[in-house]
Amino acid sequence: MTQRIFRSTGEIHCHHKHPKEKGGGDEYANLTLVLETVHKLIHAKNKETINKYLKIINLTLYELEKVNKLREMAGNDKIVV
Repeated sequence: MTQRIFRSTGEIHCHHKHPKEKGGGDEYANLTLVLETVHKLIHAKNKETINKYLKIINLTLYELEKVNKLREMAGNDKIVV
């Protein structure tokens, strides 16, 4: 998703594109593998938390567009930088 290589299995998180609480399931088409920090950013709502992970990850504009798409699917606002 962010075009970055996973260095260990510990940093891999499986994200539900459509949240289970909103009717999404565990089917392959609804899942995507993301870095743990990206997963936290997708679900973050607090501006301080969002800024913290933006600094850690340092996303390109292309990567931010992909994160924002997943954030919207999760019911969160887009991140504007």
